[in-house]
This record gives sequence, C-alpha cells and structure tokens, in this order.
Amino acid sequence: MEIVHGVFEAWNRRDFEAGLRSLAPEIELHLIGGFADLVGGRFKGRDGVLRFWREFAETVGGRIDVDDAVDLGDRVVVTITVSGTGAESGVPAKMQNGYVCTFRDGKVSRVDAYYDSADALEAAGLRG
Repeated sequence: MEIVHGVFEAWNRRDFEAGLRSLAPEIELHLIGGFADLVGGRFKGRDGVLRFWREFAETVGGRIDVDDAVDLGDRVVVTITVSGTGAESGVPAKMQNGYVCTFRDGKVSRVDAYYDSADALEAAGLRG
C-alpha cells in the first residue's frame, strides 16, 4: 500500500523518476473505459508509463488524491480523485477512477486503470 501511495505522491510532485522506481521494468499499464479512447489503451515498460504520465500531466495537470485502498495480497485496489484543469479548454475537471495494481517481487508489474472506479472494484471481486 505504501508503494502505491508513494507513486501517486511522486506524480503529484512531478517527480516521475521517483515514481518509476516502484515499477517493474516490464510494467504494463492498461487503460480501460474512457481512458482508452483518450490516449490509447496500453503502455509497456517504464518508458511507456513515463510517456503516459507526461502526456496526462500536460493535458490535465492537477493532482491525484487516494480516496481508498484495499490490500488483496499481490494486488492493491485504489480509488482516486483526479483534480485538474484542461490544458486546451481551461475548464476545471474532477473525476474519480479506480486502479487494480498487481505486484511481483515488491514492484508494481501491472496496472489496470478503470475510468469508472466501480468497475475496478468489480474487477477485483469487491463488488458485483
């Protein structure tokens, strides 16, 4: 759980290198739902995740706050609130999303990022 919180804290500081240290070199990030339509659905490796983080920071900016986290052993389910402002529109944006983070050897090896946090909870078997 500390690792997941640390990654989001690093993102909020835009210290992407610190966040990447908690990710396995072969990390896979899968965007599910509305995310996939915005920027594509899959990012592989730390370079792919870094590219996504930078694009997201430039597009929405703001910060990510962890609302809740559930430890399921080798997975952590996180619900978050993203607050920012559209770079092109200037319109404030706030959305709640859910992540299912899978760990291997103490590092995050896969992230399934759901546009709808309820979908993340359901995918992890916490609702349904």
